[in-house]
Amino acid sequence: MKKLGLILMALMVSLVITVKPAEAAYKSENDIYVEVSVEEARKLADLMGFKNVPLGEQTAKLSFEAQEKLIAKLEKLLRIEIDHYYIWLTVNGEPVLGIDPPFPLI
Repeated sequence: MKKLGLILMALMVSLVITVKPAEAAYKSENDIYVEVSVEEARKLADLMGFKNVPLGEQTAKLSFEAQEKLIAKLEKLLRIEIDHYYIWLTVNGEPVLGIDPPFPLI
């Protein structure tokens, strides 16, 4: 009986050490790209606080970084990790704005 207990204990310890917990992160493979007009992109960029920022790579980068900072703060505050992805608005195939859509955490 003592041997069985030792074997089970060793098995449990090895599982704790080898099993890697799930990690939450930005999942770029789930990104969605939506082609929009310049006017539509401009309206959305203005709503997100990017008035007077020229549409293009700069607004895409700024919107991505701002939302990543917010997600990091939420994760720290709530002590959870959140998987997320982006909807990239594109004009003529070039990403101009990244939107992290909210989805329920179940």
